[in-house]
Amino acid sequence: MAKSYYLNAENLSLLPSEVAVPSYDRNQIKTSILHIGVSNFHRSHQAYYIHELIDKYKELHYGICGVDLLDSDRKIYNILKDQDGLYTLYTKEPNGSHKAKIIGAIVEYFFGPENPLAVIEKMAHPDIKIISMTIAEDGYHLNEITGEFDINHPAVNEDIKNPFSPKTVFGYLTQSFKLRKLRNLPGCTILSCDNIKSNGDTMKQSLLNYVSKVEPDLLDWISKNTCFPNTMVDRITPITNSKDISTLKEDFAIDDQWPVVCEPFSQWVIENAFIHDRPNWDKVGVQYTQNIAPFENLKLRLLNASHTILGILGTLHGYKTVYETAIDADFMLFLKNFLDEEVTPTLTDSDSKSIEDYKKSLVNRFKNPHINDQLIRICQESSAKVPLFILPTIKNQLANEKKIKWAAFIIAAWAKYNDGIDDNEQPYDIIDTMSGTLIRTAALSIQNPIKFLEIKSIFEDLSENELFASYYLDALAQLREEKVKVCIQNWNAN
Repeated sequence: MAKSYYLNAENLSLLPSEVAVPSYDRNQIKTSILHIGVSNFHRSHQAYYIHELIDKYKELHYGICGVDLLDSDRKIYNILKDQDGLYTLYTKEPNGSHKAKIIGAIVEYFFGPENPLAVIEKMAHPDIKIISMTIAEDGYHLNEITGEFDINHPAVNEDIKNPFSPKTVFGYLTQSFKLRKLRNLPGCTILSCDNIKSNGDTMKQSLLNYVSKVEPDLLDWISKNTCFPNTMVDRITPITNSKDISTLKEDFAIDDQWPVVCEPFSQWVIENAFIHDRPNWDKVGVQYTQNIAPFENLKLRLLNASHTILGILGTLHGYKTVYETAIDADFMLFLKNFLDEEVTPTLTDSDSKSIEDYKKSLVNRFKNPHINDQLIRICQESSAKVPLFILPTIKNQLANEKKIKWAAFIIAAWAKYNDGIDDNEQPYDIIDTMSGTLIRTAALSIQNPIKFLEIKSIFEDLSENELFASYYLDALAQLREEKVKVCIQNWNAN
């Protein structure tokens, strides 16, 4: 193996010329963004955009202070501290021309479990103009049934009891805002970058519900000194594996303990509502809009729904990656029929050209042979994804008395998926906070097929819709008798 260089600030100058390294002096950067949840996605998306702005336009006042709040984040915290906040963005083009870029936008890093008061102080610092976050769906602590903030969640209750040693983002935000108010400091913009509908509105309502319980005197200050723009984020970012780490060493001489792999496509759309001056992120491709809904619906109902469908169907068949499923003509014809006949009619706030262009781009992205996106990742927490990505299409179509044939098959396939055995008799793990309910109800549906559809917290009263139930029961009966590929072929033909 050729010589490689451990990634840190000292070794940047030793990396080969084909590796793009920061052209700016990182010591001169001022942090005005505090980001909670330094995930792979944050590093492939938001931190990438910030890096580009600093690198190309030398806007040195937009540095990022990374913050992780969970004990499970200790590994990434230790690695990035060890690497001076640097990491490799490993972009894989469909034609095989891969690129390595060192991202330097994260210049400070705090670990909540180690020193929560230091995090609160940093969040309250007047230099911090934006607090952004990628905390995933479960970080919002929403009630499974109502979708509203769960004030009785165990983690929330712990924060109420121990306000100066919080575990949730709401506990941290509340204490930092309290300090800003006491010190007569300005507020800041709260920027959710999570893949949930109306993410800014959701964060705002959840935070206000929390504050009304623990610090009601703070509500008026928050309403006057903060804002919560909605955003749409998009970039396929698979799990980093050991092969990626080895390839970076061999091909680019980079010894990076946790690089980030991503596709070349990236999109970030933000509602134009900031407390302070709007950042110049549009210089590097960020889109600002007054209405996020069209972008959000395209992403959730087309891309995210497609991912979930390929994950469920592909796993049942025995595939392991999105790519394997995407090059199977039967699965892709099924997906095309669903998108064309059932999703597209619901996208009334987008023009037909935008919709068709987006659908075409999805197919190309899924067929990138170098993005090793694991179906097990796609299928994680399906109980949160199906209601968000697929059920809105079903509800819209039923309300307008239009087709729901393809969607009904998807829900039936999800019931079958929760048996935990693929068509090759190989078991797979069901990773879901509702796994107990899903597995038990799927088992009961072998004797009573409608049982799975009666999970009220997910489907509400969908089991009572005769049209949907008839398609669903037909699909489930076929899936219990035949392999998923045969069922899809039959469904496509009829």
